[in-house]
Amino acid sequence: MKSNKQNRRKFLTAFSATTAGGLLMNTISPYAALAQPDSFLPEKETGSEYLFEPGLVYLNTGTLGPCRRETIEASKKVWEELESLPLKYYGKWGAESLAEKTRITAARFLGCDVTEMMITNSTTNGMNAIAQGLRLKPGDRILTTDQEHGGGILCWKYFEKYYGVVVDSIIIPPGENNAAAILNRINDSIRKETRLISISHIFSSTGLRVPVPEISALARSKGILCIVDGAQAAGAIKVNVKELGCHAYATSGHKWLMGPKGTGLLYLSKEVHDIIRPIQFEESYNTYVDSNGVVNSAGILGLGKAIEYIESVGITKIEEHNLSLRNRLYERLSGMNKVTIVSPAAGPLASPLLACLVPGTIERTSFVRMLLDKYKLSIRPTHKQWFNGIRFSCHIFNTEKEVDFAAGIIHKELPG
Repeated sequence: MKSNKQNRRKFLTAFSATTAGGLLMNTISPYAALAQPDSFLPEKETGSEYLFEPGLVYLNTGTLGPCRRETIEASKKVWEELESLPLKYYGKWGAESLAEKTRITAARFLGCDVTEMMITNSTTNGMNAIAQGLRLKPGDRILTTDQEHGGGILCWKYFEKYYGVVVDSIIIPPGENNAAAILNRINDSIRKETRLISISHIFSSTGLRVPVPEISALARSKGILCIVDGAQAAGAIKVNVKELGCHAYATSGHKWLMGPKGTGLLYLSKEVHDIIRPIQFEESYNTYVDSNGVVNSAGILGLGKAIEYIESVGITKIEEHNLSLRNRLYERLSGMNKVTIVSPAAGPLASPLLACLVPGTIERTSFVRMLLDKYKLSIRPTHKQWFNGIRFSCHIFNTEKEVDFAAGIIHKELPG
């Protein structure tokens, strides 16, 4: 036992050194990542491929992403065909083949086998399916953090309230962007009754990119599961679930993938197929089955179309573009007296999300609404359980000009 503890301590120390080195290399030249972020984009990717109202600057994909016109048209075509003959896509007549095409596309995109991929209607729906499918018992413990989104934590709270499960939550103060510290806290909080670690891939609160591969390895060394809420990752950064090493991964289709609203994906590794048995996929992981019921055929087809577009551009290029804009915004908001950035500096822990604290005298929701009404700038107020702040999210359709505009507005409205 002593040898195992020493090995774990060496692992965490080595990871800490690696992370620190990466951060140092990425912050020597803060403008190194600010080179022409739009150069790789297709010519038609100019904003006209979206239905944004004139003048809108949309830095809010982390809340809801926009569908491209071709995604809308593809979904609309299927919907109209369906309504012309409601039975046209009923069951094996067509809905199953449409959904299976999207499942195949999604599995390829996330790096898993199609037999491990399910279509849901949101990240929350996927997390609920995992929780319900685990058949938790009184006394089972769930280890998570205080930075989880409600959609990723309420499923565990439900079982705590009604079934006697215990939820243990580690505290991660906003602005403490330290991967090694997170690993150490998780390691120190695991008990013999802990059945799983449930954590976000990217925190919705601060945009911190969580060290999921290391957390997965730690979970496996303890014989417990690693469940990941990937709502803020798929489509924003490269996601390969096999490289992450987690047992389950739930994500949204309607955020960074820019698919139809009410779509999502759920990955369950083959090794947990007998452990996690969601009722809606008890018959099979196919989408159109008796245990799942009637599904949104038009939306599912549109999700496949949206993922194909992301693949056509290249997720690596999209991630570079997103981070370039986010890093540019970080630099332009740094040093403001009334704004405190709590997201990581440029480097391995950064994501396309950027969050800032604002003074307590400013009501964040009203402030964000004012920005939309007065300047047509759409960003998000942070959730009240985290901190009084605002959040920006940059995606493929955003430009340097829009980022500079947003920074200028914040400087104007929060001078000093």
